Amino acid sequence: MDLAKVLVIDDEEIARISCQRVLKREGIQVAMASSGREGLEMLMREPPDLVLVDLKMPEMDGVEVARRARNFDPNIVTIIITGYATIESAVAVMKEGAYDYLPKPFTPDELVIVVRRGLEKRRLDRESRALREEKAAMERNFITMVTHQLRSPMGAIFQYLEVLLSDIGGELTEMQREMLERARERLEGLLQLINDWLDMSRIQAGEILHRLQPVSLASCVDAAMAGLDFAARQKGVALTVDVASDLPRVQVDPDTFREVLSNLISNAIKYNRPEGYVRVRGEERDGWMVVDVEDSGYGIEEKEIPFVFEQFYRGKDKEVRKQEGTGLGLAIVQRIVRAHGGKIEVKSEYGKGSTFSVHVNKADP
Repeated sequence: MDLAKVLVIDDEEIARISCQRVLKREGIQVAMASSGREGLEMLMREPPDLVLVDLKMPEMDGVEVARRARNFDPNIVTIIITGYATIESAVAVMKEGAYDYLPKPFTPDELVIVVRRGLEKRRLDRESRALREEKAAMERNFITMVTHQLRSPMGAIFQYLEVLLSDIGGELTEMQREMLERARERLEGLLQLINDWLDMSRIQAGEILHRLQPVSLASCVDAAMAGLDFAARQKGVALTVDVASDLPRVQVDPDTFREVLSNLISNAIKYNRPEGYVRVRGEERDGWMVVDVEDSGYGIEEKEIPFVFEQFYRGKDKEVRKQEGTGLGLAIVQRIVRAHGGKIEVKSEYGKGSTFSVHVNKADP
């Protein structure tokens, strides 16, 4: 097992040697520097796990060393040694990224305790980072597996069912047709669930930020509306849009933002009442560009509102339960909006309808 590495930076030789002797007895590898500049050079050549640095040194003090060490590697644990231990000095060093501070004079036991605590934090940070990387790798493997091992063969089965239902393979009895139609409906629902879950797995905030561009809000809404006016007419829902063409442009990724708006408008139609309405409005509000999607649907009980954006959550209302759905649509919407640096809010009155409001940033003039 590799020894923990500690770098001691202090302009007093006796202080450096004392720390080295104490920590070596604990099985810790110790390097020493007599100034902040020398210490930073050593740190960059061979990064330690932990840095012990004196607060008061000529040329470069411990706070500056802590700041530069954090900029070089945020995972290095820094502990400030100070003979001026006050609450104010402790707060100051913590703000610059120091993990802890050790007041002078200190005993060997006090030194060992604070260093051990800092090294434990370093170990936990490493384990946490490794787990995050493992999780990311598992998600990538999951996407590949689902795409190739599940979605492709299910798509092929769906096509076979379509062929059979078109009577190409021969005329079907009424019972056979009913059974195949039920199988097709179940398979269609499963394919939708897989596609929604893949969308959830693929949304990465950093990737969306790289695709942001100035776009007309009206054009975004128009793109999202494609095909939805027909769905509204089928449902008997009046669909109106009020988005002025001269509004400030929004800073969005057009593809994923269109998906957000399309999902919200589609839900407003789907979970609505016959002869109901859906109103889509766009405006500038409180420094944001906002799109409101208001409906006259079943509404959401107040106690359910905090959960509507959770994965797989579906409302308890029996009318909502009648509709096919995966419970992932709003979770996808929220993740995309947050990746844009925006926010989404919902206001609802049970039995009377809901309004979902998407807030995104304006593009620079």
